[in-house]
Amino acid sequence: MINIILDEKKTSVSIRYNAYFKLVILLAIINHCGSKNKAGLQLIHLMFWALRDENNYQILYDLKMRLRNSLTPWSFEFGLEKVLAIGYIENYIEKKIISKQLEIAITSSGLEILKSIENYDLFHDEINKIKEIGWIPKTKLQKANNNWKLL
Repeated sequence: MINIILDEKKTSVSIRYNAYFKLVILLAIINHCGSKNKAGLQLIHLMFWALRDENNYQILYDLKMRLRNSLTPWSFEFGLEKVLAIGYIENYIEKKIISKQLEIAITSSGLEILKSIENYDLFHDEINKIKEIGWIPKTKLQKANNNWKLL
């Protein structure tokens, strides 16, 4: 008979995959990149994509600074629906329909959490990158996305 022993070994998982980390980033995106403390899902996904990699960030930054007028193909943020669910449950965000489009708005509770995080100087690098990009008009994003096509 063969005796099998399973040894549990802890593995480290990057904080970038933690839902609460993503929630803080979501709140910062809505607050700093959205219009009047609300943002569409396209902008939210695009900002998460830009924060994934320095090259992605540079592409979006160049678009913001008018050094380019198109985006490369980009991808959606995996697991964002779970982050949105946590945000709704904790009352940090709310859904709004503006001009027949879904917008995610930050609540006063969400602003308080974000203010506390900034007071403790947490997530400094990520929040500064988000602030550097700042607000991008929807029309500019739509125009930039229309400049590429999939086969």
